Amino acid sequence: MGGLARATASDTIRCDDRLVSASGGPTSLKDEQMDMRRVARNRTGRSSIAPVEMPGLDNHLCFALYAASNHMTRLFVPFLKKLGVTYPQYLVLVVLWERGAQGVGEMASALQMDLGTLSPMLKRLEAKGLVTRRRQATDERRVLVDLTPKGVSLRKRTEQMLGEFYCFLNMPLDELFDLKDQLRHFVNSAGPKETMATAVKLSEAVS
Repeated sequence: MGGLARATASDTIRCDDRLVSASGGPTSLKDEQMDMRRVARNRTGRSSIAPVEMPGLDNHLCFALYAASNHMTRLFVPFLKKLGVTYPQYLVLVVLWERGAQGVGEMASALQMDLGTLSPMLKRLEAKGLVTRRRQATDERRVLVDLTPKGVSLRKRTEQMLGEFYCFLNMPLDELFDLKDQLRHFVNSAGPKETMATAVKLSEAVS
């Protein structure tokens, strides 16, 4: 849905077998029973999930995340140009700096990218002399991606660039790190867990 409508604390939304108040907390048992009856009498007759009032654009969670992502990218891209890489290419380098040589499937899982997007990106990084790709000797089906000496040395320039970027943002670091932790929690918690587990298993199968 993506929307965060303005509502009173007494308003509730039916989510599967749970009832949640608009203020974010669970309802009382008595309120749950009343709302269960109310939801059961939902006029649509097609869904057990009660509709909510359509929120305005600025009250949509999805739009707030979309706008924040676009804004962050616009701010960061000029700094990445100093390194000669795009933002997705930068993320690939970050994974390799942190974890060392990776299988393509492992990297796709870490970056939450599909292989069709990742493979051409690795080719471009290889053409820039920043990474190598080779088949693992013990399992030729598995392609390993690793840094070249040029890719390793780029890390020092990146650390300097990040220091400049955080100063450019002009926000307290503790606020930025709190925001990062909240977004990570959202990514790890929102949505069906079985979907994420299936995606990881598929990426491992092709690594």
